[in-house]
Amino acid sequence: MLYIISGKYKGFKINSVSSIKTRSTSHALRKSLFDTVGEFIKESIVLDLFSGSGAYGFEALSRNAKQVYLVDNFLPAFQIIKKNMKKLNLPKEQIKLFYNNAFQMLKKFNKENLIFDLILLDPPYFFNSYLLLFSYLEKITHNQSLIVFETHSKTLLPSRQDNFVLFKEKKYGTKKLYYYRKNYFR
Repeated sequence: MLYIISGKYKGFKINSVSSIKTRSTSHALRKSLFDTVGEFIKESIVLDLFSGSGAYGFEALSRNAKQVYLVDNFLPAFQIIKKNMKKLNLPKEQIKLFYNNAFQMLKKFNKENLIFDLILLDPPYFFNSYLLLFSYLEKITHNQSLIVFETHSKTLLPSRQDNFVLFKEKKYGTKKLYYYRKNYFR
């Protein structure tokens, strides 16, 4: 069972989907990620792309993110997120949930001029469109935005892509976190 690690919803149990299409992020990995981005979350606008259970987004809200957008196109995951949102009784202006393809939503966010401070991505292991994803992320971020990818430990992401520069990489068993920020000193 997943639960929120810290903040105002600490200890809240998060329902998750048991499926080969989704995998839960371990407590240790999630804790490490949020310890790294810690102070950056307060009053930020967060995108949790490929949301799964919504654990990243709920953790961000618990740590005082201003607003969280969750996107998943796997119906059981979408339904679990809705169930978790209902249990948490979150204000509608604080959390937005979308059942749609990630790339379609990134286009929509760009068209609506949405800019995110923090983007958390946990794509399926078989995902292979990382370079295309970076080009979309470029359009919905500002110079101080952080982007964090959770991948299989054997997935190799570039140290530099478009205007993004890798500043931290950490392996956790079969998973790896990649942390990027924009290279705004160009």
